[in-house]
Amino acid sequence: MILAWEFFKRDAITAVSYRASFIVQLLGNVLVLGVFYFIGKTIGPADIPALEDYGGSYLAFLLIGIALTDCVGVSLTTFAKQIREGQLTGALEATLMSPTSLPRILVYSSLWGYFFSAVRFVLYLVIGALLYGVSMDEANIWSAIVIFLLTVLCFAGIGMGWASIVMLIKRGESMMTVAGYVVILLSGVLFPTSVLPRWLARLADVVPLTHALDGMRRGLLRGQGLDELAGIILTLGVFATILLIAGMVAFNWAVRLAKKTGSLTEY
Repeated sequence: MILAWEFFKRDAITAVSYRASFIVQLLGNVLVLGVFYFIGKTIGPADIPALEDYGGSYLAFLLIGIALTDCVGVSLTTFAKQIREGQLTGALEATLMSPTSLPRILVYSSLWGYFFSAVRFVLYLVIGALLYGVSMDEANIWSAIVIFLLTVLCFAGIGMGWASIVMLIKRGESMMTVAGYVVILLSGVLFPTSVLPRWLARLADVVPLTHALDGMRRGLLRGQGLDELAGIILTLGVFATILLIAGMVAFNWAVRLAKKTGSLTEY
């Protein structure tokens, strides 16, 4: 725990020390919400059957989609980013020789990113409520917390798998970009999955974010509790278990292969 705290404190001090970048990032979140606010205003309070399960407000639907997807982005990229930085600076090989295992170092180095993503998530909701009139009066906080944590775990496993690919091929941003677009298309970030063709809707069921968004919207916009969301929570728990195990296995395999081929110092 002490080591984890030291990593967290180091990264927090580094992030806050770049004040201009830190403030601009937060302002960027506000501006993004402004863009989607006017999209919601353009659509207006129309009666959209696909939104009935989430309270009927497209702006509220969109707000939660963007907020949770922002957190997912951290899980997908944080581990691969650290691996890539280690390759470019030549620190990766030294890190592997340290007493602390590389997976633990990656997790500890991601703590600030996860914490700040949670802060941004709350910021999205607060700004949406205060500036843009999104109602969170029925929000069930415990449901939101559980769904948020399970979402992080699901995509942390995917992020570890992506880090293993970066470990071996060094680059691959275009692959992640395409994967990101596929996830946004299928998971219901910008529109309900019920409007998708049936075959795409079935495919959407194998994307963890689809279930995470459904549960988060039901918890925050309809006030559904943990018992009402039990099916979604169980599904996310299964996803998290499988993806974390697969991610760790893939990452350990990639490290062993990189050591065997001597490609750790290549970039």
